[in-house]
Amino acid sequence: MGNKLFGFTIVSALIAVAVVRGGIPSLETVNKQAIVEQIIYHTVEIDVILGESKGIGSGVLYVRGGKIYVLTAAHVVGDGTGLYIVKQTDPNNETLSQYWTGNVVACDSDSDWAILELQGESKPVRGASFVPVRAWAGEEVYTSGSPMGEENTITEGIVANNKRSVPWNSDKHLVVTCNGCPGSSGGGVYDKITGECIGIVVRLNTASRLLYIVPIETILNDLQIMGKISIAPS
Repeated sequence: MGNKLFGFTIVSALIAVAVVRGGIPSLETVNKQAIVEQIIYHTVEIDVILGESKGIGSGVLYVRGGKIYVLTAAHVVGDGTGLYIVKQTDPNNETLSQYWTGNVVACDSDSDWAILELQGESKPVRGASFVPVRAWAGEEVYTSGSPMGEENTITEGIVANNKRSVPWNSDKHLVVTCNGCPGSSGGGVYDKITGECIGIVVRLNTASRLLYIVPIETILNDLQIMGKISIAPS
């Protein structure tokens, strides 16, 4: 109910703005804007400090059992002993941006995913919704993250392959045509129609510029084996 109400509020606000500007957008445009706005609220930037080394990555915010978590790539968090500063930027009001520190509570370096549990005071959080079913080839998607520190950057593309073999893991990965670069790792990939997260960015093919995605179903299977399904994104 909360997510539906939130979506309705965004749509109403976008229509109101368009009318003030002198035009009424198509329903398709309004829906697209609402989905993108919703995705941005789920997107976080992760600043990583490991000893004297610093790095940056992206992540997907979600809520489970009253706690706030971030799904990201394992190579973003490194060995799990660093300082992880997580930032959520409100695109409409910078004063509503939030910061947390994070602790690694689950990680699989082979599949290349990790989960941070966030600590610190928090305003109400709108968490992402996830799809446990593998995306189909040709599905239109968005990616969201902080490539090179560019916060809340949305790119679009399609699933170019939904069962790609990769050298670092036995599970099949998704491949998408969205743009990416350092800092994109850990960012969410979303169904363009529903705004639900289907996976996270874990690799960039520098020659083809294609992104490799670990699907949510793989992460859920790994968590089940670990006995940590209670913190799984859902």
